[in-house]
Parts: sequence; structure tokens; C-alpha cells
Amino acid sequence: MPKLFGTFGVRGLANVELTPELVYRLGLALATHLGNQGEVAVGRDNRTSSEMLEQAVISGLTSGGCRVLRLGMVPTPVFSFGLRYYRCSAGVMITASHNPPEYNGVKFWEADGSGFSREREGEIERLLEEGRLRKVGWREIGGVEEADALEPYREEVLRRVKGPGRKLKVVVDCGNAVGSLVVPGLLSDLGMQVISLNDYLDGTYPSRKLEPLPENLTLLSRTVASCGADLGIALDGDADRSVVADETGRVLMGDRVFALVARHYLRGRKKPRIITPVATSSVIDDVARELGGEVVRTRVGEPEIVGEFKRNGGDLGGEENGGVMFFDWSMCREGIFTSLKFVEALAESGRKTSEFDATLPLYFQVKERISCPNELKGRVMEKLVEEFSSHPQDRRDGLKIQMEDGWLLLRPSGTEPIFRCFAEARTEKRARELAELGLRKLREAVGKISA
Repeated sequence: MPKLFGTFGVRGLANVELTPELVYRLGLALATHLGNQGEVAVGRDNRTSSEMLEQAVISGLTSGGCRVLRLGMVPTPVFSFGLRYYRCSAGVMITASHNPPEYNGVKFWEADGSGFSREREGEIERLLEEGRLRKVGWREIGGVEEADALEPYREEVLRRVKGPGRKLKVVVDCGNAVGSLVVPGLLSDLGMQVISLNDYLDGTYPSRKLEPLPENLTLLSRTVASCGADLGIALDGDADRSVVADETGRVLMGDRVFALVARHYLRGRKKPRIITPVATSSVIDDVARELGGEVVRTRVGEPEIVGEFKRNGGDLGGEENGGVMFFDWSMCREGIFTSLKFVEALAESGRKTSEFDATLPLYFQVKERISCPNELKGRVMEKLVEEFSSHPQDRRDGLKIQMEDGWLLLRPSGTEPIFRCFAEARTEKRARELAELGLRKLREAVGKISA
């Protein structure tokens, strides 16, 4: 049986790879894993396939004897909150996050609102592979109840975010996705002047690609610059990630938003511990030193960050893609809370967004990829380790090579037949040189092993 779980959850083409039949079996596997009892929260995004898959997973859960608390259409951070708020045994969120509309996904959640650990994902896979799925008798079939998580979430967030002293003009690009249910309203509640883009729900996502990359946010950039806004905010498909555009429309890299929010959120804490994967910019190390804290690096993936927190503690987690975790508030990536805390920090600074960003050291990043058959990845990695043996290496996730003036990360994708190549340096020219070095060594390794 092929491995189902990727970086986080099970994803695939809706109704082709991720079918109602598979999702029913995933629901039944979770019910079996829970001992055919307990209450499971279920939520979904607004993709055209999400309601269908929501019904399928509910059928599997109730067939396995679990009660279902249906939270309906919600952003992932609201779902995680609702799961904790209603004290459920576990949760299932139907979403493919930033992936295109033809994809969907199933993510399993712990009772504490974090994603399933790798170990629990493995247990679900074994149950499916071995066919050990247990249905209950007709008297034990679980029921379904509906509950609202949006309003309790809104109330709790407003208790945790200060109303900024100055009124900012904020453009929010919701991407026709579920973030529109929460973010524009919360910003208005905080006294901001809000201009909403693409805030009507449409599961085909006609306005832009969901991943909040600069090339997908040209409308946001133009609108911010043309209407004299202080900043722009863009969300991905389930609002667990957010990015920021400055007053000129320039989109800040996700790890710079992470670093600015970290400096604001963690100030005054004694030796704060920040957890982040190997791919995140060195700017987070600069902020940690400024705060008298430390950075702990992990493998890529939200479950890896949360796993490190649960084992050894921490204050904040985050990824280079704009996903930040505030461990004293939530153990999932929180694009909504990140946006609000950035606005709070910006207003308090009294600066323009570009000036606020300029308080951080400047780094340049290049991100590339190269095709590599899955069956060759292990041997390619061995070759790369040998090629860069004279440099300090981090083998935590792929191969990270530390140079005097930057770093290079060569990492095999866990879901696609590709190698990713990330490079960072203090100048754009050097970052490009490092990336070209990495790509050249990758091509040479793949070519030699394929020959």
C-alpha cells in the first residue's frame, strides 16, 4: 500500500485519488483507532469537493461508533480552536490548504488542537493496510450534532489582541476562501479601515492561486499602492498561513513576517525558545539573539515543529512559508492570529511597513527545484553528502550546507519526484551563485546515477 500521509495529512485529486470511499475508510480507521468511542470534531473549507468528503468522513466516524460535532465551513485555526473549546477527543479537517481547487485533503487532529503526530498517522496507515477497521452494531452508531466555533473564536481572539493606538488602512485578499469569514471582520473590530478583495466564497477560487506567493498577489500589491494603504494581508485557502505586503505593494517573505511577529510577541520573555525547520531564513536567528533566546531547527512540516514543542517545550514555532504557531494560544499554524499580531506590532512601532521590515537584517533567498525519480533520491543524497564533505553539514532533513557567507539546502520532496534547492545569502548575487551550485551538483548526481 502506498504511503498516504505526506508532510501533513492525506492529499490528492478530489474524486480521483482522494475519493469518498477512501475518506470513509479514513474516518472508520480513526474511529477504530479511538476504540470506537468519543466525540470527533469535523470541519471543512469551501472547495467544491469538501462537503462531499465531509459527509464521507462523518459516515466513517459514525459507522465506527464515534459521535460527530460538525463545525461546518471554518478556517483551520478556527477548527483547531473549536476542537479544544468543545473538548472533543479528536478532529478531522477537510482541506487542501494552499493547493489548487481540484485537490483536497484530510487532516487528523489531537484533542489539544495540534495535528496528529507521525506515530499516530502511522497507526492509521497500518489499520488501513491490514484491513483492521471495526464497524459497530446498529445500536452503537454515532450521532451528529452541529456547533458554532466562529463566534467563540472571535471573542477569544479579541481578548488577546490589543486595539492599536492608530487606525491603519489594511487591504485583505481572502482568495475567495474561508478566511473571509473571519479576518476582515476582526480587523474592523480592532478599528482598522478594511478594504476586502476576493472576499466572496467560491470553491473554484477564480481570482488567484491560493498559495500566497508574490507572483499570485499582483492585485493585492496594486491595490495597496494605489489606494494609499498602510499594508496588505493575503491568506491561503484555509487561513493557516498569511503574508504581508508593505505600503508600496512589495510582498514580504513569510519568514520575515514570522521574525517581526516573534520579536513583538516574545519581548520580555526570559530566554525564549523558537522552533522552526531547516529551511527558514537566518533572520529568525538574529531575532532570537536579540531576545536572548535560541532557535531549534527541525525537519520540514507542522507536525515536526509541534512534536519538538511537546518533547522539549518552546515559546513560538513557525515556517518560512508564513505559518506561525503561538504555543500559549494554539498548536496549529495561525494565519489569522499572525495577521492581527503583525498589525498590532506595526501600529505600536509607529513606522511604515517597509520601515518596520527594515529593522531586520537583509537576506536574499533563491528557491528552485529539479526533477528526480523517487527511487533515485537516496543514492542522489549519498552523492551530495560526498560532494560537500568539506563543508559543515546538517542532515536533519535533506542536506543543509553551511558556508561562510550563506547556506544551501538540498532536500528531496516527500510528496513529489523532485529535489528542492534553497539558498540564502546577504547579497542577491551570492544567493543566486549558491543556488546555481546546488542545481549543478544535483544535475550531476542524478545524471551519474541514471546512467
